[in-house]
Amino acid sequence: MMTAVPLLKRVCLAGVLSIGTSAFAAPDCTDFNDNTRLSSHDRQWCQALAFKANYLKSGFVEAPPGSDGAARGVKGRLATRFSNSGAASVSGSMTLDQLDGRFRLKLASTDNSLYYGRKIQVSGNILSGEGRVEVYSYVDVDLWKLAAVLVDDPVRNAPPPEDGLILKGYTVTDIPAGAAHPFTANLIPLAGDFFLLLRAPDGTARNVQITIDKS
Repeated sequence: MMTAVPLLKRVCLAGVLSIGTSAFAAPDCTDFNDNTRLSSHDRQWCQALAFKANYLKSGFVEAPPGSDGAARGVKGRLATRFSNSGAASVSGSMTLDQLDGRFRLKLASTDNSLYYGRKIQVSGNILSGEGRVEVYSYVDVDLWKLAAVLVDDPVRNAPPPEDGLILKGYTVTDIPAGAAHPFTANLIPLAGDFFLLLRAPDGTARNVQITIDKS
């Protein structure tokens, strides 16, 4: 049996996304990519809002519901690779005889502090023999800075023009029982450990098989 790692303190999602004032008037983002009347600043703002809309459509949440649970009968074999170039990867397979509630499944670990906090994204398939499984992909992104890559003459040394353009939370993939379904998720980094956050929304899922493709 693996021990669950406590989740970070929850913050109200409404506060993360909407509370705050702006020194700028929000632009009209209709056809913003082809709108020559918009300044580069406003075009970047519109692009950031478009990114945000996509995250919300993907089921973005600040924290998963429910309480910490547990996993029983955890077994498998994984290969982990860290490199000085910054890339890190995990591949292999894991099986959970039973998943109760939400649980952080450790997929990688390192004692080398140079690799602490590295971003690791995994993709593969999950099959649940009984009960649905939710897979949470960790999100920590500054949409204002991300939008700067896609606009001409971007604003790089100024804070976002409104609150809600820095997202910290998760996107969710729902895995119905009975058939293998694909997933992609960013692992949660905690010092030298990296976790995949899972949840059984019906309370319990059994015979959960996780296959992670080699990247």
